[in-house]
Amino acid sequence: MKPIEIFALSFFGKFSIDELEYITSNFDSIDDVLKVNFMDGYERFKAYYDEDFLKDQERKIEETGAKIIDFWNQDYPQLLKESIAPPAVLFCIGNVKLLNKNCIAIVGTRRMTDYGKLVIKKFVPDLVHANLVIVSGMAFGVDSLAHEVAIENGGETIAVLGTGVDVCYPTSNKRLYAKITESGCVVSEYPLGTKAAKQNFPARNRIIAGLCKATLVMEAPIDSGALITARMAAQMGRDVFAVPGDIDRKMSEGCNWLLKMGATPLTSPSQVLEYYGITSKKDQREDDFLRIFDEGPLLAEQISEKLNLDLSEVLSKLTEYELNGMVMKFPTGHYNRV
Repeated sequence: MKPIEIFALSFFGKFSIDELEYITSNFDSIDDVLKVNFMDGYERFKAYYDEDFLKDQERKIEETGAKIIDFWNQDYPQLLKESIAPPAVLFCIGNVKLLNKNCIAIVGTRRMTDYGKLVIKKFVPDLVHANLVIVSGMAFGVDSLAHEVAIENGGETIAVLGTGVDVCYPTSNKRLYAKITESGCVVSEYPLGTKAAKQNFPARNRIIAGLCKATLVMEAPIDSGALITARMAAQMGRDVFAVPGDIDRKMSEGCNWLLKMGATPLTSPSQVLEYYGITSKKDQREDDFLRIFDEGPLLAEQISEKLNLDLSEVLSKLTEYELNGMVMKFPTGHYNRV
């Protein structure tokens, strides 16, 4: 049976994966299902089936270059198969091979602070240089920045949408959406043309969690949807990491609560790599930050100006590299590569 027909059975008939497996094993096409007797258990599907809607989906798929991957397709992500309530089909635009690579979810608040930005810019480069695929939801804040930093660092990223894959939401992310479809993958369980609806996003979160070995919560208040993703990941038996924050910072309440509930505290990207026994291919000694010392010793303020980075970010990097024995500080306040 064609993937578009499996979608129709799932969408109109609300059949489970087991029921769909039985149907696809016993019928060659939707037409065969429509011909069965009224009492054979397919009344709901026959009552709601809309052939014109299905033809419109086929037209949109052809126009957008989207693909449908059904549960039994070799490109369907194995980890998602093993998750809670996996969708019968996925609509995709982009590189579907990413779905079966080593994926890490990065989630958090839409109302990201400077601290959240600093954390993402610290973590994501090391993760993508270790060939981990960054998965998020392309929402404002943490999601969008995680995708952007992954792409900027030559990494791969997957955006799981609560709309159709042909609908960019939020609309202000059109440029980011275009970049992801070009070098990464956009995924949704919803038919093409589906607009944003509040109830779609919590359901979308289970796919984010299901695709990934681990979910990393970067910054989140207690009412953040990121906690839904973290809870679903934990229910699936996946690892949950959370970045701790100040106890009086509202945007860190969710992360700190997750830590109380047993999430693993996350203070360095190397923790994730060590946890999974992954060796990064990135040679930190040759990165742009360290190459600036080719000019000789520099003050933190000079580095900040030359690299166009916040002074706080520069000081954080200098501290990290100093602890790793890669940078030394002189009594004059200047830094240089060891």
